[in-house]
Amino acid sequence: MNYKVLLLASTVIVSAGLIYALAGASKRSGAGNAPSATATAGESGADVPGDATDVLISARRARRAPELAAGDWINSEAMTLASLKGKVVLVDFWTFGCYNCRNTLPALKRWDASYRGQGLTIIGVHSPEFDREKVLANVQREVRSLGINYPVVTDNEYETWNAFDIHAWPTVILLDKQGRIRWTHIGEGMYTETENAIKKLLAEESEQTKTTARVPKGIVMTDKIEKTDEEWRKELTPEQYYVTREKGTERAFTGAYWDNHEQGIYYCVACGQALFGSDTKYESGTGWPSFYQPLAAESVETETDDTLGVRRTEVKCHRCGAHLGHVFEDGPRPTGLRYCMNSAALKFVKDEESK
Repeated sequence: MNYKVLLLASTVIVSAGLIYALAGASKRSGAGNAPSATATAGESGADVPGDATDVLISARRARRAPELAAGDWINSEAMTLASLKGKVVLVDFWTFGCYNCRNTLPALKRWDASYRGQGLTIIGVHSPEFDREKVLANVQREVRSLGINYPVVTDNEYETWNAFDIHAWPTVILLDKQGRIRWTHIGEGMYTETENAIKKLLAEESEQTKTTARVPKGIVMTDKIEKTDEEWRKELTPEQYYVTREKGTERAFTGAYWDNHEQGIYYCVACGQALFGSDTKYESGTGWPSFYQPLAAESVETETDDTLGVRRTEVKCHRCGAHLGHVFEDGPRPTGLRYCMNSAALKFVKDEESK
């Protein structure tokens, strides 16, 4: 009897240990964590939910990616997803101690070498599992040792991990040129399907590219303008100077253009750079002129703004650096963006006047 009891207890212990080991492997590799896709892997699904995996989500259903949290950058200066609009971005959640993560590296390095010049940016988000993986020197050493040349950012507090709702290493996410999550794969494998998704997203024409085709020839100026504060004060009104050079904000519903419905082009009041077209202006209800995209990608530039204790994305004129306003991710289709601008930073010219 005692022998049978001992045999039964041993069986239970072995079974429990096997289940625990398998559960740990699932966390590492992502096996069993991926929700089942409702379309064939790699297929573009118009009716597929925006959080499906192993299927190319339609732009209409895709959700916008959250911004990357602050961290230590390796192989690059600090980057933001907002600054990468117009490029396809692959975000790889990994940690150097993860065996499965290491197995995905050959594919990632090959894609970086093959498609970086075509508009692909790979960012490795290093979200550690163990304390030794939180030490920056260890991460730097492993990045060099593993031959990783693309940008890597540390995520020791798991802010980016949580923002993207990640549950396992490795997880590969593809963002389209508008910063929307279009592809997610958890674990190893699916390399051919992921590469096909990269190719499709690279081939997609961005909304900014479509808009650029409508910009009159020569209207976007690429030369830079730099002036002293004294020179800007002489050329601008006090309100224009306050907004464009001191990063001020005019009061809502007081500007000249928040309720302007005429057709034309909005220029930078400081340097004359063409910024926005009336065809992308819409009623946001905020009391400031709002657009869902600029005339051309090279017209504006963005940078992170933490001045009010809340992370926002500042929009500036690419030519002279004038503060224009901020961009938010609550706009209409097709971009989902709201460029909330100050009228004082703009000069509107009707279509017949700009010809």
